[in-house]
Amino acid sequence: MIARQWRAWAQHDQAKDYVELFGNQVQAKLKTIPGYRYSLVLTREQGDETEIVTLTFFDRLEDVVGFAGEDYEVANVSTEARKLLARFEDRVIHFDVALRLSPS
Repeated sequence: MIARQWRAWAQHDQAKDYVELFGNQVQAKLKTIPGYRYSLVLTREQGDETEIVTLTFFDRLEDVVGFAGEDYEVANVSTEARKLLARFEDRVIHFDVALRLSPS
């Protein structure tokens, strides 16, 4: 399994709107990609901003390419998202999931 990580920062009042945008628009696109499994959106307050970390999980790197395109390490940030974010990372990091544990 592949984990795709990306970070951005928003003003506190815009962070909730970004999370909602991800849950509606980004998730709608992700659900059409074969091999997509699930997403996590993490937030934390940092001074005047909210840090946002997205983690999306795919079966294989080829599935990531199906979502992000051939240059899959470039952040895919929509015009709407750019309006909500103060700044964001231009590149995305990918990890192999080495271990996944459940409570049972």
